[in-house]
This record gives sequence, C-alpha cells and structure tokens, in this order.
Amino acid sequence: MNNLQGYKKFEKLMADFAPTFLEPVVQKKLQNQDFYTEQTDFEYIIFNGFSEISNSLKTLNLIEKFIHINPPLDEDINYSNYLTYHVHNYLQEMYILKERLNTYATKIQRKYNKVFDKELLKSIFNPLFEIIKTTLDGITGEKGARNKHVHAEKFQDEELKWLSSTTFLANFHDEFKIPSKVAYQSAKNKWYNTIYNNNQELNKLIDIYFNIIYKIISVENKVVLPETYIKMSNKTLERNSLP
Repeated sequence: MNNLQGYKKFEKLMADFAPTFLEPVVQKKLQNQDFYTEQTDFEYIIFNGFSEISNSLKTLNLIEKFIHINPPLDEDINYSNYLTYHVHNYLQEMYILKERLNTYATKIQRKYNKVFDKELLKSIFNPLFEIIKTTLDGITGEKGARNKHVHAEKFQDEELKWLSSTTFLANFHDEFKIPSKVAYQSAKNKWYNTIYNNNQELNKLIDIYFNIIYKIISVENKVVLPETYIKMSNKTLERNSLP
C-alpha cells in the first residue's frame, strides 16, 4: 500500500481518534478478561469500518506476495492447489472489500445527513458509489479477474484448470512433469501480474475514497461526530444572535 496519501492521512486520523473511546475499554479488559462490549456507538462504527477496509487491503497485498513466491516444500501442498487457493481468496476478498466500501460510505452518509444538506451529500456520495462500482467491476469483471459472484459459483480459469490437470498427471506419468512446471509458471505469471496491476488501480480508488470521507467527518484534522457538529453550529448561531 505504498503512496496511499489519502489512506495514510485517514489512518492517522483514526490512530488519533480511537484512543479517546477505546482506552476505557482497554482498562476494563485488563481488569476483567471476560469484559465484552457490543461497540455499537458511532465512534466504533467509524473506527471499525475503517479497520475492516484496512484489513481487506492488507489481505489483498498479502495474497499478491504469496502468489509471487513458490509454495512451501511440503508434499501435501502442490503448486496447483497453492496458486488456486490464493486466486480464489483474492476474488473473495475483493468482493468483501467492495461490500465494506459501500457499507462504510452509506453509514457515514446517513449519520452526517443530520448535519449537512442531504442533496449536497448525495452529490458527493453518489459519484463515490459509482467509482467503487466501476473500479471494482473493472478489476473483477470481464476485463479483470472475471469474478462471477464467488459466493454463488466456483470461479473457473483455463490456465488454472490446465495446471490442475497436468499436476495430477505428473504424479503418475513422467512426461507430464515438465508441462506441469510450464503450466505453473504461466499461470503464476498471469495471476501475479493481474493482481499486481489490479492492486495498483485499487490504490487510486482508496485514495479518492478516504479523501472524501476525511473531508466529511473531520475538522482541522480531528474527527467531529454529527452531534458535535450540531453543537458547534448552535454555538455559532448563539454568538451571531448576541446584540
């Protein structure tokens, strides 16, 4: 996640914001390991929503690294299963990320509707939702990884199918050992390049996304909750009404 200026700025915002409401929870947890909180307050929604998106981004980058390297030397892990496993996880995580981006932006929009003009927010968030859809469909659609709702049906790929076939046959017929290695290298190169390029495009979306959310929820580099905005506005009105 290099050169993610919008993301890094938002990450710092969350790092400064979270201790204001998490420290009491940490103290209670230290005193009682069984302590549990539902974490339903809006502070948690802001922080946890960011954390979920961040976790997805880190997972996608980790998958890129795993595909770039060869699998461990273990007789129970063959090259075909290793690569296919990570490709399927990549498509799954990209689907999850899309849902998390949409959900987080929707929650922010609904909460700050109380503060800002609804039409103004709509004019900001509607293009953002369209960017998410266009970018991620471009990555996992026909021009990208061809994601056909991985929850509904198993993803199929010609290179991976050929790799699976040759890997299986190489266990019984020596003449398939070299074709199996060639198939692995071909599929590996294809998927590494695809995922690397997709992650680069994804970074652009993430910067735009968090730059927009940042401007909505913060003032002078500090998170301002909707009710605080309202109090600030009321105080301004009171001052202006003074003789």
